[in-house]
Amino acid sequence: MTSETGGGAVHRAVLVATVNACMFVFGVVLLLMGSLLPSLAVSSARAGSLGSFPLIGILAATILIGPVLDKAGAKPALVLSLALIAAALITMPELGSFPALALAALAYGLGGGVLNTATNALISSLNATGRGAALNLLGFSFSLGAVTAPLLMSLLASRFTPSTVLRLLAAAPAAVLIAVLALRFPPPVLSGTPLRSLLRVLNHPVVWLIGLLLFFESGDENCMFVWAGRVVRDVLHLGAERADVALVGLSVALGAGRLLAAFWLDWLGSRTVLLIAAAVTILGVIVARSDETFGGMVAGFAVIGLGMSATFPTALGVIGDEFPNETGTVFGAVMAVALVGGSSGPLVGGWLASSSPAAVLLVPLTAGVAITILTLIVSGRRQGEAL
Repeated sequence: MTSETGGGAVHRAVLVATVNACMFVFGVVLLLMGSLLPSLAVSSARAGSLGSFPLIGILAATILIGPVLDKAGAKPALVLSLALIAAALITMPELGSFPALALAALAYGLGGGVLNTATNALISSLNATGRGAALNLLGFSFSLGAVTAPLLMSLLASRFTPSTVLRLLAAAPAAVLIAVLALRFPPPVLSGTPLRSLLRVLNHPVVWLIGLLLFFESGDENCMFVWAGRVVRDVLHLGAERADVALVGLSVALGAGRLLAAFWLDWLGSRTVLLIAAAVTILGVIVARSDETFGGMVAGFAVIGLGMSATFPTALGVIGDEFPNETGTVFGAVMAVALVGGSSGPLVGGWLASSSPAAVLLVPLTAGVAITILTLIVSGRRQGEAL
């Protein structure tokens, strides 16, 4: 992929806005099943299984799509993924059997995995300078999408059925699909490269170092999203609704931090932002543990959210700078590793919570330390060059 769109500044701005809209759709998809499960007439065991199908689809698509992006370009991938998501959301209300629901969930998970990798790779390619800032703005679009599904399910529950809400949500990928079809996209620059040659980029240690960094970051994020409210509830013996204020604070801080990082990166540089983010995450743990009051713990989780906010997109910016022509392949690889971490984080949090609710905070503490060490190692491997 290349940064040349062939259509001038206006076309480029519309293209970037459309790609951000694609990431918004992925945010909706990622948290959709959690909002939908309470309304589905399935057993608890089947509900748990159903919730895993989108994640399986996301992981499978992330592993497979990277080289396709580099050889065929982003437009076909985005068209396919948006069509899959729209079709799945439109048909789900009509599906009455568990196998059919599972297939629909797998389909929109596959679409979501393609969207996630393709949008990040494309934004990286469109911004030869300022990749980290552009990717943080893309991450902000994800945060907006992530609150949309549960918010709509909550606000519209008394007026519309879940089936109607799903159809309303399906309008988003359908509208973005029309925009994608109408736009010119950068042609792939590696279309003639043999797959074996393209995959050689994965022999570089920095790819897996960044993948490991994102493993810790994704595990931290998912763990905190699952456990923040529960930790506050169990430590302070509060009701669930009041304890969930911690999750709100975490989510708002994460979105705001990504927006702010888009402006800080040019001034501070990626290396400094990653180190500051890790330090702020550790600071949030200290605040939450040292002041176990409602205000103190909510503030601590908000600081943790602020610390987590810039790490993922900024690290992707680093790997994009290192491999500007193979962004699809390397992004697919590191994001697949990150998804494994994201799946592990809540499980580790549950294991720690069995001994003490506050012990869950060892996850962001460990992530902050690991990200600091890995950032310094990657910086050293680049021979002292600023990240």
